[in-house]
Amino acid sequence: MEGADRRMSLALDLTPEERKQLESLLVAIGRESAPAATLNELFGQWAEFVRAVEHGYDNSIYEYTNDLSVRDRLQSLVAASSPTLRVKLESALAPVDERFACATEPAARPLSANPGDLPSWWRRVPKRRDGELAEDLEAMGHVE
Repeated sequence: MEGADRRMSLALDLTPEERKQLESLLVAIGRESAPAATLNELFGQWAEFVRAVEHGYDNSIYEYTNDLSVRDRLQSLVAASSPTLRVKLESALAPVDERFACATEPAARPLSANPGDLPSWWRRVPKRRDGELAEDLEAMGHVE
């Protein structure tokens, strides 16, 4: 995803210890799921995706779920962070997560093949869905 939101810069007031911890976590998460990225890159990807959802997401369900995985990576950072860093990350994510919640509605069934204990974003579909995504969601039973 390209665009202004991707270049967003988080202005978190981090201590030197929190910066070091964040760098280590980003490297570890990058090894587990995808190439290492900066917090600003991950946050920008999530914000850009949410903007696309707000305006009418029309890529395939495979692209949609791939884009949701960015939020998973951010959640991995939050979960592995110290309590003070966690609060800062959650505070930065909250407005974008709220926008996502407002631009989506509950799915008829989760968007993952493993519906166990999924985060909320895996249980929501865009209110404004177009083209391929609309067709995919209907064909796969995620919307009624």
